[in-house]
Order: sequence, then structure tokens, then C-alpha cells
Amino acid sequence: MTTRKLLQQVVLAGLVTMPIMAMGATAVSAQNLYGAIARSRSTGDKGFAWNYSTRYEAERRAIAECNSYSGAGDCRALLWFRNACGSIAESNDGGAGTGWGTTRALSQDYAIDSCSGVGSGCRVTRTICTGR
Repeated sequence: MTTRKLLQQVVLAGLVTMPIMAMGATAVSAQNLYGAIARSRSTGDKGFAWNYSTRYEAERRAIAECNSYSGAGDCRALLWFRNACGSIAESNDGGAGTGWGTTRALSQDYAIDSCSGVGSGCRVTRTICTGR
């Protein structure tokens, strides 16, 4: 085999291999990451989780964190999200609302809207986002 033919085969192999390697890198970066927000109805304490591989793990972590602060045992996951941001807004009179969105601003807007339906003077108290 001539040097020129060998060089052509090496170049051709590289042209075929590089797109396949790029597809593999895309698959890794497209991993789903979950987050959750939990809250105690009686105390208002909260728990948060982000960058978990399943919804169940994220909700479980947020509830466990909330219960560790609250001690009341009544923490519930109010929100879960995937590859996004989640926010909680709380009102002056004890109400709360949550929202999720592809940006921090969207999740905060939705949380304020949700909270406004159950209370007054709502403001965002926390926003968390999964790493993308």
C-alpha cells in the first residue's frame, strides 16, 4: 500500500470517527437532572434538592431536609422539576406557591402567580436550578 493510500484511509477513518465521538459527548451532556422543593404546612420550614438523577430521589431529599428543620413531620414535596429552575414564593399570611421554568425569571414569575392565588404580599424566597 502506498503512503498516499494509507494517509487517505487514516483521514477517512478520522472523518467517520469524529462525528460518532461527538454524538457520545452529546448523550452524556443531555443527562436529566431533577430538583424538588418541600415545605412544612405547620412551620413553614423548607427543604431543597437539585441535580439528582430521578424525581423520586430529589423529592425524598427535599422532604428529608425539610423534616430535619421542621420536626413536625408534615413536610411534603410541593414541586419537582427536570433540567430547569424551581422557585417558591411565600405570602405575608402564610401562603406559598411554587413554579418552575427553563430560566430563573420564569420560575420566579410562576411562583409569584401561584402564591398570589392563596395569599397576599407574595415574594420569592428561594430559587434553585439544576446544572445543565
